[in-house]
Amino acid sequence: MASDRRIEANRAVREYLERTRARLADGREKLQRLHESIDDTNRHLESMAGWIAETEQALAEDRKRRSSSGEQKRYSWKTGST
Repeated sequence: MASDRRIEANRAVREYLERTRARLADGREKLQRLHESIDDTNRHLESMAGWIAETEQALAEDRKRRSSSGEQKRYSWKTGST
């Protein structure tokens, strides 16, 4: 009787450990996917920051060129032109 209970307890512990190890492996895989997604997002944000900086520089140069030529027309976002 006591032997059967020990065998059953050992079996239950073994099954519990198998399930726990499987959940741990799944969690590690999910974390890896999340880290990859975060890395992708960071690369995208870096490229967007570069694009924004380039656009700001181009706009600043355009404003400087316009102000030095005496041109006073401003860009209209409604019409898409000056």
